[in-house]
Amino acid sequence: MLKSIKGSEFSRNVLILFTGSALSQVIPFIALPILQKYFFTPSDFGILAVFISFCELFANIACLKLEYGIVLQKQLKDAVNLAYGALRISWLMALLSLILIVVFKDRIAAHFDEPRMENYLFLLPLYIIFVGFNDIMSYWSNKKKEFSVLSTSKVIQTFSAESIKLISGLLKFNFLGLLLGRVIGFGASSLYFLGRFLKTDRKALRLLNTKHSNELIKKNRQFIFFTTPSVFTGSLINALYLNLFLHYFGKETVGMIGVSMTYLAAGLGVISVSFSQVFYSKIAETHSKAEILSMYKRFSKNLFLISLVPLLFVYLIPTSLVVYFLGEKWSELMVIARVMVIWLCVWFVSSSLSFIYMRLGKQKQMLMYDLLHLIIVGAGFYIAYFIKPTVYSALWGFTIAQVAFYLFIIYVAIRFIHKADENTL
Repeated sequence: MLKSIKGSEFSRNVLILFTGSALSQVIPFIALPILQKYFFTPSDFGILAVFISFCELFANIACLKLEYGIVLQKQLKDAVNLAYGALRISWLMALLSLILIVVFKDRIAAHFDEPRMENYLFLLPLYIIFVGFNDIMSYWSNKKKEFSVLSTSKVIQTFSAESIKLISGLLKFNFLGLLLGRVIGFGASSLYFLGRFLKTDRKALRLLNTKHSNELIKKNRQFIFFTTPSVFTGSLINALYLNLFLHYFGKETVGMIGVSMTYLAAGLGVISVSFSQVFYSKIAETHSKAEILSMYKRFSKNLFLISLVPLLFVYLIPTSLVVYFLGEKWSELMVIARVMVIWLCVWFVSSSLSFIYMRLGKQKQMLMYDLLHLIIVGAGFYIAYFIKPTVYSALWGFTIAQVAFYLFIIYVAIRFIHKADENTL
């Protein structure tokens, strides 16, 4: 593995992104135990997890995934105008979310079983604007191969977010402190991206043309019609399983699941995000089917090996040690994490290489598979719950469904590459 990537531009870019991502995850990894032990309860983290899953139904498709197309544009004029089109769409998405909140805020707050939540729902439009701008500028930086800029933005985001959470904890805020930290973190990253763009790419603003931007939106409509529903389905799956656990087992259980995900993301998520960005840039420039297939298989094997490290780490940490540091209220954390980490390891491999479907133009097929994914996850949860109505039974049902789906998707990607037309790559 080391021999195959040593000295390559690909490995250097991955390393740059990994360094920033790793540092950005070290910050919450250090702050999270303090937040857990002294300031916030499992219920607070449960509300955070469900609220974020609700926000991401909008935020993850804020730009209708047109930001993905920025990397594929060959001319600077096309890239900047597509980015401009994506930005305008994100503003419309924020406006739509504001209208929905005004109309349905009482019902949404009742779902959370938190009357005060209706006052905090207005953070959603702001969150959408910040996340949308971050997504656009991330792929703009990818296009320009400015991976150090991407890396720095991640550090700024997490440092700002965790600082606000700690300050709000000291001020004895409730779950609002966790929500503010999340929003302000993306806001700080957005300001960094904006400052960087105005400093180095201000001249690109002269190329903006609304008519040309609209033409590029139409030209890249496959992202709107196929990638967007696919990503939305993925966000819906995340919201679905969290809300199922909320409905059947309460906010504390969801808090345990949400915190488990945060800790595991400190290992798997760092590499996945870093790797996928550079992998996308690499395969966008590769036109040989044999080379793409070789890369996909090689990286799949390497990523599976990497995923074993956090898997072993989670199983080796004794529950008594967690209780000693965090308190008895977090006694179930490791039990849940040991189940979650199994499907996250397979997800890690699949998501790290997921841009292969876009490169092969298989957005339409992936939308159908994602809809199947939604059905499988729901079925896995309910079948397991029917067999034994406990948290751990339902969690295992969900995990088995996730593992089966992601293994299937890895296999499908290889089949797609085999069948790809060399002349159209």
